[in-house]
Amino acid sequence: MKENLISRLRYLEKNEDITILMAAVTGSHSFGLSSVQSDFDVRFIYVHNDKRSYLSLSQPVEVIQVKEGLFDMEGWDLFKSSRLTLKSNPALFELFQSPIRLITHPDYYRKMTGLIADCYSKKALGHHYYRMMSDNLQQLTKTRGSERKELKIWVQVYRSYLTLEYIIQRGSLPPLSVWELLDSVSMDQGMKNRMTRIFKAKQMEECMSNNESENNLSLIEGKSLSIKNEITKLHQGKNMEMELNELIWAILE
Repeated sequence: MKENLISRLRYLEKNEDITILMAAVTGSHSFGLSSVQSDFDVRFIYVHNDKRSYLSLSQPVEVIQVKEGLFDMEGWDLFKSSRLTLKSNPALFELFQSPIRLITHPDYYRKMTGLIADCYSKKALGHHYYRMMSDNLQQLTKTRGSERKELKIWVQVYRSYLTLEYIIQRGSLPPLSVWELLDSVSMDQGMKNRMTRIFKAKQMEECMSNNESENNLSLIEGKSLSIKNEITKLHQGKNMEMELNELIWAILE
C-alpha cells in the first residue's frame, strides 16, 4: 500500500508541476488505530517548480486536494505550511510526527523537525487538544448517537486526553501512537484499562455499551478542569520566522 501511495504522489508531482518536500500518512493509521475500513489520510508539503509563480500577480495554488475511495490526500504549499508552522499548527505537527513517512526531502525534513522540536509552542498544542477533548465530550452529553458513532467520539476524547497528559507530565512533544502514549502516561490502572478496551474496539470495528460510556464520561469530566489549569503553565514556544524564511529561500534557490 505504501508503494501505491507514493506512486499517486509522484503522479501529482507531474500533473501539478510541483515537488513534494514531505509526505506522510496521518489519521488513524499514524495513531495505531486503523481498521480494515480506515481511510488513508495523506498530508504533504510541496513547492511549485515554476519559481516565477511566487512573484506573479496571481499567486500559485496553496492547497491541493485529491479524494479517491479510501485515499484522502491534501497538500499545502511551502509558504502556507510555513505560516502554519509559525502558529504551531497541530496538523503540521502531526504530519512531521507521523511514523509512516512516504516522501522526505532530507535537508528540509531535518531542519523542520529540528525547528518543531526546539520552537513549537506546547501551550498552543495543549489548547488545541483540550478543545478537541471538550468538543467531543459535549457531543456525548448533548446527543446520543449510535454505539458505533459514540465509540469514534470516545477515541478522539481519549487520544486528546493522553496527548495532553503526556505534554503536561513530560513537558515534551508527544508521539502520535496511542499505544506509546498509554505506556508513557502515568494514570490509574482502571482508566488505562478502559482506554485500552476503547482503542481495541475501534481497531476491531466493534461497539461499546451505554453503561460503559456513562462511566467513562463521569471519569473524564472530573479530570477536565485540572488539565485546563495545567495548560496555562506550558511553554509558549519560540519565534522561528527567521529560520523559516532562510529555509524557504534556500529551497527556492
